[in-house]
Amino acid sequence: MVPAVAETVVVVDDDEAVREAIADVLALDGYSVLTARDGDEALRVLESAPRPCIALVDLVMPRVDGWELVRTLTAAPSMRDIPVVCTIVGRDDLPTGIFSVLRKPFDDRALSEAVRSAFVRTSQPAAPTLR
Repeated sequence: MVPAVAETVVVVDDDEAVREAIADVLALDGYSVLTARDGDEALRVLESAPRPCIALVDLVMPRVDGWELVRTLTAAPSMRDIPVVCTIVGRDDLPTGIFSVLRKPFDDRALSEAVRSAFVRTSQPAAPTLR
């Protein structure tokens, strides 16, 4: 399903192969995709990313990890409206303030559904859901 409006997804992952694979799937789904290697780079990208946008964030990264990125986003008035979908491996503890979670490995369908759901519900607060 191609979005009616140019919606932007910022993919944040330190693994280049994973980052590019996710970006390819989302581009095929019709989203505008920006990428970042860590939370520090993601903050710079998200500050200027066109809205509406969501952040797809790996929690475990060097330098500024996904946990710190989520804390910063939820505390920043200019960015707290950005839904965050976290990607994780084998963890049950989750940061507060996220929209949903994708457990690695996930397939293209689960990725597309998580992103689509985040855009559908951008104006509604939601508890994290596991996929």
